[in-house]
Amino acid sequence: MDLEPSGQIRTSDDADVDRIAAAFADIVDAKSPYTGSHSKRVADVAEALAARLGLRPRRSWTYAGPGCSHDLGKLGVPNVILDKPARLDSHEMDVIRRHPELTLRILQPVPTFSAVAELAACHHERLDGTGYFRGLTAPELALGARIVAVADVFEALTAERPYRAAMPVDGRVVR
Repeated sequence: MDLEPSGQIRTSDDADVDRIAAAFADIVDAKSPYTGSHSKRVADVAEALAARLGLRPRRSWTYAGPGCSHDLGKLGVPNVILDKPARLDSHEMDVIRRHPELTLRILQPVPTFSAVAELAACHHERLDGTGYFRGLTAPELALGARIVAVADVFEALTAERPYRAAMPVDGRVVR
């Protein structure tokens, strides 16, 4: 910051952060033809769940930010694994299970995103401790992390995948 010319330093506002999070979503979702707009849909579902629960976010990106950026770590997963049309073997699952940790490592050092890094990184944790990457249990999972995890599961189940068809919601497939 000291090297920036005077008057050229600009602090990001919530709208800027929303655009950056949306760009993260576009980048990671472009990696695979099966995840087209997965991250943005997760963000939308997370925001809708939070609203349904009567939660008022501190910032406009409280739930959208982790929703948009939750799979950022998949940039470190080979497409041959992401797009595999069959069950993953144990080595491939180990590679997949690293993506939330990579998401945390990417987001946490960035001050603007450090607040959502933990929520984004917990999207595969489960209340009973059987999730990954850390095996956290209910008392260790913030409500925002739970919301993002539910949104991710809902979106994934209602979207086409290379290994199965989309599940219908109320008799129709959600896209």
